[in-house]
Amino acid sequence: MTINHSQVREVINRNTVISLALEQGFNAFLPVYDGGVDFILYRESDRELRKVQLKSRWTIDKKYMNREIWVAFPIADDWYLMPHDEMYKTGEADGITRTDSWKNGTYSRPRLSEATIGQCARYRFARIAEVAAKAADEETE
Repeated sequence: MTINHSQVREVINRNTVISLALEQGFNAFLPVYDGGVDFILYRESDRELRKVQLKSRWTIDKKYMNREIWVAFPIADDWYLMPHDEMYKTGEADGITRTDSWKNGTYSRPRLSEATIGQCARYRFARIAEVAAKAADEETE
């Protein structure tokens, strides 16, 4: 059997984000059909629902506009879960929506400016190592 490394990476990333969301009280659900939603997070305590699209970097796409989709993406060792339409507004302010890439429907950034990282900051998860350590400590108590 040949291993598809990009599929393996996607599973690892999905499990990482779901683990981080579980720590915040969410449960995860996998759609039968992927119509732009990779998984759904739901927190019963406050009825918070997040339709999540998993990306390997900061990405906006016209097909996610006005659908209440949240994008999960890493920056260095941190994971973020941010509303797509808010990401679009950030990109619009930076001039991204005037690029040929965006005119073709999508735009992604492998590196972000400090200003953009600052705009993403409130959507940052705790680091997975911190969450795992906390879970391990709770398990031994």
